[in-house]
Amino acid sequence: MCDPEDRPCGAPDTTEQTGAEGEDFVFRFGLEELNPSEVGYDDPLLELIRGQLADLLDAAILTYHGQRVMIDGFRLIQEPDTQYEIFPRQGESQ
Repeated sequence: MCDPEDRPCGAPDTTEQTGAEGEDFVFRFGLEELNPSEVGYDDPLLELIRGQLADLLDAAILTYHGQRVMIDGFRLIQEPDTQYEIFPRQGESQ
């Protein structure tokens, strides 16, 4: 935060910085193709949710009232009777 007693506050520098030879900075990240064995569902929404949950479970432990909960699936709100696996078994096609 700027203290007016020490020094005046100026407007932030809004000029765009460019790379060598006047080019804009560009960040590019390649997407690797997944092996068919790594894809659980053909439906992109299901695969997005499954992948996000699998990644979350690699970083966190879920609990209920302080007790660890082991989960293996999820259900969509619009399909409460259908259970989807987070870690589909090898060789199973959905």
